[in-house]
Amino acid sequence: MENYFNRIVELFVKSDVSPSLQADFYRWLADEKFSRKKEEALYNLWEKMTENRDTESDTSVDTWRSLAKVNKRIRESQGNAHRKLLRFWQISAACLIIAFISTLYFTHTTKREAADLIEQYVPIAGMGHLTLPDGTEVQMNSTATLLYPEQFSGKNRSVYLIGEANFKVARNEKMPFIVKSNDFQVTALGTEFNLRAYPGDSTLSATLLSGSVEVKFNNLTSAQILKPNEQLTYNIFTKTESIHHPDISEVTAWQRGELIFKSTSLGEIITVLERRYPYSFVYALSSLKEDKYTFRFKENTSLTEVMDIIVRVSGSIKYRIEDDKCYITSI
Repeated sequence: MENYFNRIVELFVKSDVSPSLQADFYRWLADEKFSRKKEEALYNLWEKMTENRDTESDTSVDTWRSLAKVNKRIRESQGNAHRKLLRFWQISAACLIIAFISTLYFTHTTKREAADLIEQYVPIAGMGHLTLPDGTEVQMNSTATLLYPEQFSGKNRSVYLIGEANFKVARNEKMPFIVKSNDFQVTALGTEFNLRAYPGDSTLSATLLSGSVEVKFNNLTSAQILKPNEQLTYNIFTKTESIHHPDISEVTAWQRGELIFKSTSLGEIITVLERRYPYSFVYALSSLKEDKYTFRFKENTSLTEVMDIIVRVSGSIKYRIEDDKCYITSI
């Protein structure tokens, strides 16, 4: 029976199905019968895609080709070196979309169609602002995607985030505001917090600026209540969490267009630069040293200025920019 559910989910995400069949699948997925098995099948698919994030297996390629249609707005014309990460990004996004639509169905007791979803996507090098139907203000970082309904109904206000965003939640004690991501969930009534959940990153983090939030993680089996100026960081690979008291100005630096790296490896720095600048970064991750660096760049600092400083400080790499590509090699 377990393999049966896994097979159905995998067939759906790999197949080019009609809108009517998609609707039937979402109804089946959201039906409470065998709900645990279906949730496990979705989770297994996520885990499989996570395991394949650094490989070029046939499964990951075929799945990406299908799922890219689901989240086509995040497709970018990139070089082969960048495409691996993008495939995992799109697969993760599509899994979240499926889970989110399923959640919407669970919140309704009737058989009517699920509420229409709105997708807000911020492209590379961009930043987005929007106000949700309940009055909650959201500021989104580059390459972030937010999924939310046209109108909130039911017992809570649920949205899905892929990437990083700051939320100033409109207070409504009768309808908690819930932000969901893979293996991570933040619940608030009226507060301000920053959530960072980029697919491909080893850690997820939630930082409370004001008010109070509950953060669930580890397959939503563990929870922590945060106080203002506290940050919970969760490692999705080791399944461990920690509480910090960060410099809030550094947590929110991205909202001002600044780039801050603290004890960060070159590989991690490049991952952030890929989201900030409209360039394809071509490099061999295995050739980069694991040394940690601390940098702070002001708003509107060009990629050339950033790379010049990184090259000079690290002393272990060189770079060149040609058209829309940045080539990085070790020395």
